[in-house]
Amino acid sequence: MLKRIFFILSLASCSSQVNKPPLAESIKTVDLYHGKELEDPYRNLENLEDSLVVDWLKKQGDFAFETLNKIQGKQRLIDLQKGYGKEKSYFIRSVKNTSNGKYFYLKTIAGDDIAKLYFRTSIDGKEVLLFDPVQFELGSDSTYIINYIKPDWEGEKIAVSLSKQGDEISKVITIDVFSKKVLSGIVKNCNPNFGGIQWLPDNSGFIYQFFPKVDPKDPSYGLHTKAILYSIGENADELHEVFSKSNNPNLKLKDEDFPIVQVYTDSDQYVFGKVSGASSFKDMYYKKHEDLLLNQSEWKLLYRESDMVNKIILDDQDLIFLSAKNASNFQICKTSILQPNFKSPQVLVSEDKDAVVSDVEITKDGIFYVCVKNGVEAKLYHYRNGVSKELKLPIPSGNIQISSKGSKYDYLKITCTGWTKSPTSYLYNFKTNKYKQTNLNLTIEYPAFENLEVKEVEVPSHDGVLIPLSIIYKKGIKKNGKNPTLFFSYGSYGGALNPFFDSSFLTWVTEGGVLAIAHVRGGGEKGEAWHKAGFKTTKPNTWKDMIACTEHMIQKGYTKPEKSAIWGTSAGGIMAGRAITERPDLYAAAVLYSPSLNLVRSEIQPNGLNSVKEFGTVKIKEEFEALLEMDSYHHIKENTSYPATLIAAGVKDGRVVVWDPAKFAARLQASNSSDNPILFAVDFESGHGGMNNGALKVYEQFANTLSFAFWQTGHPDYQPE
Repeated sequence: MLKRIFFILSLASCSSQVNKPPLAESIKTVDLYHGKELEDPYRNLENLEDSLVVDWLKKQGDFAFETLNKIQGKQRLIDLQKGYGKEKSYFIRSVKNTSNGKYFYLKTIAGDDIAKLYFRTSIDGKEVLLFDPVQFELGSDSTYIINYIKPDWEGEKIAVSLSKQGDEISKVITIDVFSKKVLSGIVKNCNPNFGGIQWLPDNSGFIYQFFPKVDPKDPSYGLHTKAILYSIGENADELHEVFSKSNNPNLKLKDEDFPIVQVYTDSDQYVFGKVSGASSFKDMYYKKHEDLLLNQSEWKLLYRESDMVNKIILDDQDLIFLSAKNASNFQICKTSILQPNFKSPQVLVSEDKDAVVSDVEITKDGIFYVCVKNGVEAKLYHYRNGVSKELKLPIPSGNIQISSKGSKYDYLKITCTGWTKSPTSYLYNFKTNKYKQTNLNLTIEYPAFENLEVKEVEVPSHDGVLIPLSIIYKKGIKKNGKNPTLFFSYGSYGGALNPFFDSSFLTWVTEGGVLAIAHVRGGGEKGEAWHKAGFKTTKPNTWKDMIACTEHMIQKGYTKPEKSAIWGTSAGGIMAGRAITERPDLYAAAVLYSPSLNLVRSEIQPNGLNSVKEFGTVKIKEEFEALLEMDSYHHIKENTSYPATLIAAGVKDGRVVVWDPAKFAARLQASNSSDNPILFAVDFESGHGGMNNGALKVYEQFANTLSFAFWQTGHPDYQPE
C-alpha cells in the first residue's frame, strides 16, 4: 500500500515555544444545506488564482521546510536510507515479462536518482540498457522519470510512459527493442494510473487513457477522459476514440467515469470496456477486438456494477471470475461469454467465512488462488476437478501476488512479501511441487531489520467489533509507555492494507519507535462487508476503529498519548483528521499527507464527482450529514489544544486539490491554543502523495517525516539546532 508513496509527518512538540507561520486571512462564507447554515471561514483559500493565496502558500511552505531543516539527525536518516540502497547496489521494480520469456524492468543503481529501462531475453539472459530517461527532451529544463512500461506481446516493442517529476500526466514513446530506436509518434496527455497501456493482440498499436485537461487546478481535470487507440507510426495527435462518453452515447456514461479498455491476452477474441472510477465494482462491456474502430459495432453489456464482479479471466469461451454477490469474502465462479450469467453462475470455490479470496489465476494445471485472513495472513490454493488443496509456500507470507500467462501455459509466478521481509518471487512447478526463486533483485538480508518482530492482534472497537492490528517493534521492547508509536491506516475504497516492505518506513522502528498498522473498517481486509462498514453513513467506524487501536496500545503499555502519533494520507486523511479532532488528547501528533479533510467541498474538486461514489453527495440530506460528520475542517474547535500537525500537500495534486488541506491548516493554526507547531509543507513541484519523484527526493521526504516525528516525541538525537 505504501509502495514508495511518501508522507510528511507531524507530532506534538516537546520543546519550548516555537515560531509560528503567518495566519491566513479569513473571509467567511455561509452555505445552506438542507435547511442547515454552515460557516466556511476560509472559502477564500479556494481561489488559487489569487496572488495573496499563492503568496500565503509559499510562505507556509518556506516556514515548514525551514523548520524541518533545523532538526538534528535528519541527515542521519538520509544516510541510513542511502545505506539500504548501497547494500542492494541496485533496486529493480516494474518488472514485465512476456509469454516468450523476455523481461523488461526499471533499475535504479545505488547513488542514482532516476531509474533506467533494461531488457533481458530470459531471466538468466544478459542485461541490456534500453532507455535512459535523461535522454528524453534533451535541452529541456525538466527532469523526466519513467512511471510506467508495457512491452507488446512478443517483446519486440515497448511503450514507455514519461512524466515530469511530481506530475501525473505523461507522454508515451514507443521503442523498438532490437534497434533501441524510439519510433515516430509521441502520445500526449496520457495517465497510465488509469487502465495502464493495453497492446492490441496483433501488436499494431495500443490503447491508453487520454486526459483532455492536464492542469490539476482546472475544474475539468479528470473529467471526460477517453480510451484512445494509437497505431504505431501514425500521427499521435489524431485521436481515435474507442470507448468514451462522446463516442458511445448509448452507454450513458457520466463525465466523471473513466472508460477504460482492457486486453487480457493476445489470444482472446474480445476486448473489454470497463466503466471505472471510485466504486469497488464496475460496469463491464465487451466486443471483438477487430471491431474496435467500427462505430457501428456496439459494446455489449457483460455485467453491471450490482453484479459485484472483481476480476475476470477469459479462457476460450469460459469466464472465470471473483464475485462478492452474496459472498462478502468473494467466491470463484464460472460462466460462458456466449451466454453470460452473473446472477446464478457456476460456483467453483465457495466463500470462506474467515478469509478473503484476493486473487485468482489459471494455468494448464488448473486454477490457483490466494486467500487472506484479516489482511495479513496469506495462503495459496490449487483448484482442479472440483477439489481445492492448500499449497505449502516456500516462505511464510503476509501478502501473496500471483500471475500467469493463461491456460495454455504451466507458468505461475508467486511473489511473497512481509512487513519486514522484502518481496521474493518464485516460479512454481506443479508437477514437482517445487519453487524456483526468480528474483531480478539481489536477495539481501538487511542486518538492520533482523531484530524486528511483528505481532498480529485483534482489538475490540467502540461497538465490540474486532479490528486487526499489526504491531512492529524491536525485540526486547519494554512496555513502559515510553515508546514513540506511529499509528498508520487508510480505510477507504475497500482497499486492503496488506503487508508491504519499505526500508525507509521501517527506519522508524530501527531508530526506536513502534509501528501500529490498524486494519480499520472502510478497507477490504475482511471483505466487502468490511468496506461497507466504513462507507458513507457508516464512515465514523473508520476513525473510531483507529481510536480503539490507539487506546489498546496505551493500555498494553506500548506507548502513551504524548508518545503517540497518527498518520493518514489521501482518503486516509479522513481517518487521521477526524481522530485528532474527536480525540485531540489521545495523540501528540498527526501525519496528514495529501489529505482529504474538507469533505463537504470535495464534490467540487476535479476528482470530487468520483468521490461521491465512496463518500456521498451534499445533494442528498442523509449523505450531506455523513459528509459533514467526516469533515475534519468543520470539526476544528476554537481555542482548543491540538496535537502538533504537519500537513503536506502538492500544488500539482489533481486528486486532493491543495486548497483542501490549506483550509484545514489555516483553521487549525488559528484555533490551536497550544504552542504545538502546525506546519503546512506546500511543495509546488509535487503532486498527489509525492508520486513520481526520484530517489533523492524520496529519501528527503522520509527524513523530514521521521526526524520531525522523533523531535516531537522527545528523541534526544532529533531535536532542533
